[in-house]
Amino acid sequence: MKKLFILACAFSFLACEAQSVSSDISAVTDNDLTTYYTGGTGKNQLLFAHTSNTPVLSYKIYSSGENPTHDPTNWVLKGSNDGKTWTIVDERRDQQFCSRFQEILNIIDNPGTYKQYILEAETKSQNDNLIIAEVVLSDKNLLANWENFKYPKVQFESLNPDTEGSKVYHQLVQDPDEYIKYHARKVAEILYYTANDPMTDVENIEYTLEDKDGVSAKGGSSPNIHIFYSTRHIEKSAKESLFKLDFETRGVLYHELTHGYQYEPKGIGNYGNNKTFWACIEGIADAVRAEAGYFDMSTRKPGGNWMDGYRTTGFFIQWLTTKDPDAIRKFHKTVKDLDVWGFDKAIKAVFGQEASIDGMWNEYQEFLTKQ
Repeated sequence: MKKLFILACAFSFLACEAQSVSSDISAVTDNDLTTYYTGGTGKNQLLFAHTSNTPVLSYKIYSSGENPTHDPTNWVLKGSNDGKTWTIVDERRDQQFCSRFQEILNIIDNPGTYKQYILEAETKSQNDNLIIAEVVLSDKNLLANWENFKYPKVQFESLNPDTEGSKVYHQLVQDPDEYIKYHARKVAEILYYTANDPMTDVENIEYTLEDKDGVSAKGGSSPNIHIFYSTRHIEKSAKESLFKLDFETRGVLYHELTHGYQYEPKGIGNYGNNKTFWACIEGIADAVRAEAGYFDMSTRKPGGNWMDGYRTTGFFIQWLTTKDPDAIRKFHKTVKDLDVWGFDKAIKAVFGQEASIDGMWNEYQEFLTKQ
C-alpha cells in the first residue's frame, strides 16, 4: 500500500550512484514507506542530483518498519556544485524516531543553492546496518508558522499490558508521548492557518490502551481530554501488516485529536440532541483524517446525505479542498463565527451567497459518479 500522507518533493531529484553507495537509493524517493534503502554498517552516503536552482529549506527522514536499531541516529546533509567540494548544510546527532514509519522534520537554518546533495547517515551502533524508508527534500520550510505550537502534556498508559494488542502497539510506537504530540500539531495544521490563530486549547491528554470492544473514543473537554484506543481493534488491524496497523492507528488518532482541537457549533443544541451538531463534529473529524491521507479514498461512493456524519460527511468536506485548498480551515472557522450554525450557512460563508449545500452536494455526487 502506498503511503498517502508524504508531501511530494517540490523539485526533480534523481537517485545517483556514488562510489561509496553500495545499493540503489531509489527506494527512499518513491513516496512509499514500505520500500527501504538498506545500507551497510557505519557511515552510509546517499547522493541526490538536484535539477532546480531553488535551495532546499527543509527535509524529512522517515524510519522504516524494521527494528529501531536500524534507524539513523546521526546524519549530515551536504551540498555541492561540482561534486568535489562539499558544504555542510545541516547536521543532526542523537536523533530518535518515536515510532515506525515516522518522519523527523529538519529545518535548514542556512540554506544554499547546490546541484547535488549527499546525506551521510549512520545508526547508533556500528554493528547494525542502516535502513531508511524515505527521504523528502523540500523548497519550503515545512514548519513555517508552526514553530510556536503549544504541545499538550501527554499521560500515556496501557491498562492491559499483557494483551497482544498492547504488545503490538509498542512494536509500532516506541515513544507514545511524542507520537501523540506530533499528531496533535498535524491536526492543528489542518484545522488552523498558524500556531498563533485562536484555537481550542488542549493542555492535557490522557491516552489509554484498553482491552474492550470498539475502536477509540474521546472524552472530556478542553483543556483536558481523554482518548482510549482498543487493544482488540489493534490486534485486528495488525493481522495484515505493521504498516496496515500504522495506517489505521494514525487515522484513528487524527480523528480523535480533532475532537479535542475543533470548535463546536453554536445555537443548535449539543452532540447528543441535535443531528446537525453531531454531523458537523464527526464530519470535520473524518475530513481531517481524509486530508491527512489516512482513508482509502477509493471507498468513496455516491449516495447518502451530508447529514450522515463520519466518512460520508467527512469525504464531502475534504472534497471541498478541490475547489479551495483552504476549504477545511474556512469551513471549520464558520463553526466559531456563526451564532447559529448550519451546513448551508457554512457553505455560503466559504464559497459565497450564491452557493448552497444542495448545489455543492449535487456537484460532489456528480464527481463521485465519474471517478
